[in-house]
Amino acid sequence: MNKNFNLAVTMLSLGCFIANWFMLGELKKLWDAAQIPFFDFHGQWALCAYTLHGIDPYAITGLASPTIKELGIIPAAWSTTPWGLILGNFFYPGFLSLEHAIIYFLIMNFFFLMIMAHFLTKHFYFTLKALPAFLASFLISTHFGNAGAVICCMLILSCLLAEEKPILSGVLLSLAMIKPQVALPICFALLLRKNLKALIVAAVIDLSAWGIAALLTNQTPLTLLTEFLSVDTGGGTAFAGLFTLAFQENLSLAMGLSMLAGVVFVWLTFKDEKYFWACPACLATTFFAYSFHNEFFILVLPALLCIKLARTKSLWLAAFVFMAIAPYVLFLLMKAFFPDSLTVFWLSRTIFAIVLIVIGFLIQRALNCQKIFG
Repeated sequence: MNKNFNLAVTMLSLGCFIANWFMLGELKKLWDAAQIPFFDFHGQWALCAYTLHGIDPYAITGLASPTIKELGIIPAAWSTTPWGLILGNFFYPGFLSLEHAIIYFLIMNFFFLMIMAHFLTKHFYFTLKALPAFLASFLISTHFGNAGAVICCMLILSCLLAEEKPILSGVLLSLAMIKPQVALPICFALLLRKNLKALIVAAVIDLSAWGIAALLTNQTPLTLLTEFLSVDTGGGTAFAGLFTLAFQENLSLAMGLSMLAGVVFVWLTFKDEKYFWACPACLATTFFAYSFHNEFFILVLPALLCIKLARTKSLWLAAFVFMAIAPYVLFLLMKAFFPDSLTVFWLSRTIFAIVLIVIGFLIQRALNCQKIFG
């Protein structure tokens, strides 16, 4: 049975990869941005590069002419956190030329993918059989030149290392915090576990980076924060969380309520048990706040837990498949009924989020009903 189960996981995983590859090819025809490799990269690199040149990048975001010709413009919808102006150089090195920075970015992405796979294999021996199901999510982020996928790797590593190496866990968490919409649910789960050392290390690094950014740009930290919050990141087209459809005219309210819902979900489903404690937070990242399509790779961890649960009930394999392919399936299905791509995007993400919330509660119930860990 063990051999048959492993074969089933392998075949399902490869099937998900092939299905995603086909669907992404179809979606590429609908997403104008997908026609341009590294669509996100230049704007993020320029934010970091201008900061290193002592120029406040928020103040020149959206200008038609570049302040420094070699660095180019920063598009109006591009932004990062104040601490991300410094820590973002780890992903988008502003101290390198654009061409060399892209090469560095590609090497870094696949380095962290291999490191994460290595550590996950120590906890889930079937990791390499299941991982192909989510490679499309990793590759789409890499194609866009977005750090989302590698940040997901860092967050998974941070969770795996939180007990044995809390300082390293905190360092990884601090870097991931350049995308707080993904990292904050993990921070909340660590707080519930009382992994304070990792949280303190992350906070010290982020606050220090924020201060350095202020010194370099000759601004106060509060000014940088105010400027960051005033940027229309995503241009009003990003999914603002679970309540996006309910408050389409006020996306700030939608995101605030979605963040509250994410915190409540993590709190209600939290179970301080091996492997599971981080899974509700990983699920919450998909509906917690601002997002597009670059951070679905974080679902690897709860998906692996679903495979472990599938040894007692094969229905959990359906949850694994859903996490791997549903974002793209739902979009293409909705597109057949609604002409507006933005509405389709928001609707498909909302349905995806609701089902993931249900899966989160079902996982907790399953863990309460049976002992699956040796």
